[in-house]
Amino acid sequence: MEKGLILFFIIALTLIIAQTGYSSTSSSLEIYVEGSPVENSFTGYARVKYAETPANYTLISIYIPFEGQLNIINITSSTGVLISNYQLENNTVSFLALNTSEITIYFIVENVFEEVGIGSYATFIDLTRYSDLSFNLTMNLVGAYNVEPSLSTKYFNGNTLITITQPGYYPVTLYINPETTTVTQPSNNQGRILILGAVTAALAILLVLLFLLRRKK
Repeated sequence: MEKGLILFFIIALTLIIAQTGYSSTSSSLEIYVEGSPVENSFTGYARVKYAETPANYTLISIYIPFEGQLNIINITSSTGVLISNYQLENNTVSFLALNTSEITIYFIVENVFEEVGIGSYATFIDLTRYSDLSFNLTMNLVGAYNVEPSLSTKYFNGNTLITITQPGYYPVTLYINPETTTVTQPSNNQGRILILGAVTAALAILLVLLFLLRRKK
């Protein structure tokens, strides 16, 4: 393990001088996460596409913009190559790439939200590092929530979908949507009507039985 890390840094240091600003050729970044604010656990991916494919090894760093504990599942390239040597520090994933125009980082992130009240959760999303990049961030949250500040929000199959496409620092607060279905209790009049209906039905059945008994005699 130590030999692998040493080799990684040696290669990175020797190639940094030869880099031609590969990060500036990136065309888009897509980040998607899904999970429950209540359970506070999310799975997702960050996919970066590049306008040019490097012919040499290039050091690439991608920032995952969520607070909390980040764990990398795997990193794959558009050629299907699995990238196993990487460094993770302060939610920034760094690795070497070669001959690929697209890289996808699959991850799990926990403790993103903090419960700030009954049914309300808050977090901070730092997108200031994407000012020179076209990006799309989507959060698919289990449950229906009101979102502050006002962001692009949609509701689908009981989930809340938040989309952010502009750089900035976003303090996001969720509130449980009060528009939930509740079981209504019958009023007193409705209760009396139901009781009278049941009594009437019972009397009708009794009369039918008496009629049948008399006919048999």
